[in-house]
Amino acid sequence: MSEVLVVGSGAAGLFSSWLLARDGWPVIVVGKGTPSSAMSTGCLRRMPEACHEKALNFLADEGMPMVTGERTGISKLGTPFECWLSPSHSTWGPEGAPGSVTVVGFQGHPSLHPNLISSVLGHQGIRARPLTLPSTLPPDIPLTALFRDEGAWEGVATEVQRTEGGTVHLPAFLSRRDYWRLDWLERQCGRTVLEAVTPLEAPGQRLLDLMRARAIEAGASIWDGRTVTSLTVENGSVRTAIVRGGLEVREMEVGALVMATGGALVNGLGLNGRELVDPFNAFKVLDDGDVLRGGYATKEGRLVSRSGNVVRNAAGAGDCVRAPCKGYGDGLPHAFESAWTAVKALEGA
Repeated sequence: MSEVLVVGSGAAGLFSSWLLARDGWPVIVVGKGTPSSAMSTGCLRRMPEACHEKALNFLADEGMPMVTGERTGISKLGTPFECWLSPSHSTWGPEGAPGSVTVVGFQGHPSLHPNLISSVLGHQGIRARPLTLPSTLPPDIPLTALFRDEGAWEGVATEVQRTEGGTVHLPAFLSRRDYWRLDWLERQCGRTVLEAVTPLEAPGQRLLDLMRARAIEAGASIWDGRTVTSLTVENGSVRTAIVRGGLEVREMEVGALVMATGGALVNGLGLNGRELVDPFNAFKVLDDGDVLRGGYATKEGRLVSRSGNVVRNAAGAGDCVRAPCKGYGDGLPHAFESAWTAVKALEGA
């Protein structure tokens, strides 16, 4: 069986590779740079309609369990955040709204502002008390530097035990490997522990780390730091790809292709003035005057050539695919849904 080349190592590319590898396809994932999923909140705002059971299986993790349903959390600014899926310490369900909250921050560090958040929560009818813990950490150093030994965690647990709030609201800074410490903190202080729902920081990177691990477990090979610089399309199919990484240049035969490079904001698609373009000069791109919703044209999941013909062994997924109805917060659900559609298209080819 010829190899499947997945171009892009974000949510759409990794979910595609996991699905294909589990079905016995040899999969190579090529990616470079930081995908947009690493900059997300690590939560899905809505359920991926076509593939929610597969998505839950893909995101299953004993160390960082996910919870689903009508979930609500508290953002880094104290505003409510609603979603369908999140890590267990990010949100609560319909019956679990906190009556009182202790908002924990660290002196001089911008990770969380307890006074601001407490004020915002107060206007929502939630009793909140700020707790600022002493710190000499410079503001540009990640908060993880404070927690390199058990003594730091024990100190936080001791301080929180002295508070009256039933829920503790913490900055989001833990890696996937250390997520278990939130369970430990709950047991030690006897309070519900919630992280602030935060983009551009640890939660998105944790989600990406989980998805990478799941794809590798399924058998996919991930070539980091590499890019696909050209594709050969002949007789309605992608035949070969040139992959570059550092000083290495490799030509590989392509049995099937999943294009999951992301949109123009992460250099997945090119821009010519205000017009979206395909950097490979092989596939049709539509933007409808909106580069954030524009992308590769597809027909039942498969990519369309510049001449308008369906490319038999190529599919598109994620933000690089045209999605005229995609709304705010729809990036991750769309990534899963479009990846599912892409894999079904290839398996039916």
